[in-house]
Amino acid sequence: MWGQEFQISGEVRQTNGQNIAFANLVLLHASDSSFVTGTASDENGFFAFNNIAPNAYFLQASYIGNSSPFRRIELTSNTSLETIFLDNEIQELHEVVVVSNKPTVVKKVDRLVFNIENTALSESDIWEVLKNTPSVFVMNEKITVKGESGVQIYINDKRVQLPQSDVLQLLSGTGASAVQAIEVISAPPAKYDAEGGAIINIKMKKNLVSGYNGAVFNRYEQGVFPQQMLGTNHYFKGKKLETSFNYSFGQEKFLTRYTDVTYFMDQGNVRETWTSYLESIDKRKKHTASVFLDYPLDDNNTLAFSSIASLRPLGNARDFSDTRIQEQDTPNGSGFYTNIDSESEGVNTAFYLDYIRKLNPEGARLSFNSHLTYYQYEREQLLSTDFYDNNRRVANENDFSTTNDQQTNLYSLQTDYQSPIGEKSTLETGLKYALINSESRIDQVGFDRDQPGIDPTEKGVFLYDEHIWAAYASFQTQGEKWSLKSGLRAEYTETTSNFSQLNKKVKKDYLELFPSLYLRFAPHDNHQWGLSVKRSIARPSYDKVNPFQVFQSNNSVVEGNMDLQPSFKHSAIFSYTYQSDYTFELFYRYHTNIIRLLTFQDNEYELLRFRTSNVDRELAYGSDFIYNKGVAKFWDTYFLASYFYSAERFVDLDSQQKIDQGLWTLLVKWNNNFSLLKDKSLSGNINFMYVSPIIRGNSRQEKYNEWEISLKKTVFGKRGILSMGLTDVFKQFNLRNTRKYGNQYNTSVYRPDGRIFSLGFRYKFGNLGIKDNYRSKNVEERNRL
Repeated sequence: MWGQEFQISGEVRQTNGQNIAFANLVLLHASDSSFVTGTASDENGFFAFNNIAPNAYFLQASYIGNSSPFRRIELTSNTSLETIFLDNEIQELHEVVVVSNKPTVVKKVDRLVFNIENTALSESDIWEVLKNTPSVFVMNEKITVKGESGVQIYINDKRVQLPQSDVLQLLSGTGASAVQAIEVISAPPAKYDAEGGAIINIKMKKNLVSGYNGAVFNRYEQGVFPQQMLGTNHYFKGKKLETSFNYSFGQEKFLTRYTDVTYFMDQGNVRETWTSYLESIDKRKKHTASVFLDYPLDDNNTLAFSSIASLRPLGNARDFSDTRIQEQDTPNGSGFYTNIDSESEGVNTAFYLDYIRKLNPEGARLSFNSHLTYYQYEREQLLSTDFYDNNRRVANENDFSTTNDQQTNLYSLQTDYQSPIGEKSTLETGLKYALINSESRIDQVGFDRDQPGIDPTEKGVFLYDEHIWAAYASFQTQGEKWSLKSGLRAEYTETTSNFSQLNKKVKKDYLELFPSLYLRFAPHDNHQWGLSVKRSIARPSYDKVNPFQVFQSNNSVVEGNMDLQPSFKHSAIFSYTYQSDYTFELFYRYHTNIIRLLTFQDNEYELLRFRTSNVDRELAYGSDFIYNKGVAKFWDTYFLASYFYSAERFVDLDSQQKIDQGLWTLLVKWNNNFSLLKDKSLSGNINFMYVSPIIRGNSRQEKYNEWEISLKKTVFGKRGILSMGLTDVFKQFNLRNTRKYGNQYNTSVYRPDGRIFSLGFRYKFGNLGIKDNYRSKNVEERNRL
């Protein structure tokens, strides 16, 4: 029985006896309703599932919104089913009314699943869906999970390997109609790379019907300056070949304001106050494209090729700042004006080749993956400074220029094996090798060498190589009321750093183990308990280990750190869910050597130093409360409140003393989704986010919040989607950071152009019954470009 395979066949007809061509048929395991396979009926309404192992299954047929009841099949031999009938009266209606249900949140053993299929959210784009996903915070185009950064975006378990700004363009230009669910994995299991934080995995629907569909879209945004993005998506599925192509082009121009106040100290007293007002205008264009090709060689072997590319043509930025210097007890102050003109361009392209072999009908499979990434970034900057006296007359000037570029190549090979053990258990194991080669160059000329404290890297080359060998094993099993998943991942890393000015190589190597454990116990339909324990690593990005000193003005410098160490995080989460609507969690997180960008003031030379360093440790513990409920037929709401204590210990750059800072913090997320009009063709969202004061490195970040509203209307028989939205409605999103301890006393305020009005339109054409195969790839090293 174990080695046998059988066929399930039958016909799909209307109640008047007419055959139904291209009806969708789905086969599910009867034990847990998990997906087995799918197919479509031919021109005569006939369908067949081949090579199916003996077991108990559910079968369902559907066509244009009509579905048959689930039919149970006990498969022990080739089975020909009685004709499946679908009602033809509903199919003959001139318009089909689709009722949107509220998204469903499901707690699994190692992740939270946010089902959006057949809801109002499926008519938006994927970026909009992420804003409405439980536990996910999107503010100022930055993604966090419950306030934790380092989030990785995956599609169908494959990572989107692009910088976050390009991820925004990619997901904003991809419709959510093909999305089945969003998975939030707070503590990724052993199968995933130990590098990084939480994972957001976008699960796409299964492809059942052959054909072609596509879409064109345009989005206009207006803040202080206008911005626009347009693009197109195309998908084709033939008898064997399955391919998709996606392209978007964006033009951006945005204004950002900064205010920095530094109180330079002398023996505990304020000697001078430096106040800098900066306006930055960035103007750039971006091209993002992807292509995916899947070709099944036969029923058991599949070959796939993929490529993702992001191109930034030459763009420019112009900054102007006025820095005013006020001495104590002096009515008039001196200062300086600074103009910065810069140009930058870059390219990031990746290629993937995958081979998947099905080993047996029970689900055993073996896969091989190869990957290559080429990344290059170049930037030129010209800085001009005029110094003025107490009467604001120009007394001196200084001009200097900076040119730097980075080129990185990533290579990786990976193999994975997965096999069921009996009916309730699964074993996964795999190996991976990754090679990273990075070269950075800098050239800075024109400095006033008589200014104290100025010692920039005038000219230098930095080479960085990294080798990672990894192996993992994971085991999952479940009983009637419980589930368990455990795993162990081992990673051995070798790094070599070579800085031309030091004229020596720095080598490091380390072997680390990363265990993980997940438990879920559901003694009753209304009660569910969960526990997860995980260890992970965060390696420094390739530009952060670059030791160059790059001056942004005459009194501010950004410094890399060749001595950066990897950081390690230990986390544990205990949860309880009642009736799927109420969840209470207790969590603990201990992070050693956490990597932070710290700001220090040099009181002797009157400089601000922005230096990436290893913070000694971060400690956090607290609780989360989650409420997810349909308030009315047209209104559902999601509410998250996270209250926790967070403390960080860092080393003061001047005194070399360890300093502890801690604070209780409250995070709030409140999403409201509305389905309006009789046919549910109008939907709206009102979202609110709030973060109370929080500790970040050696800074205290003050509270901030944001309101957002949006509307969507389907038109032209649901082929067109018109959207409109407004972010930061009350213009309350400002980030104020203060550093006040020992001889440090400075404040910085970041004010982005957050209030943005957007207007968009997407038009879909072709066969809308087929689904997109859009996905990306999993190579964690690209995240550190």
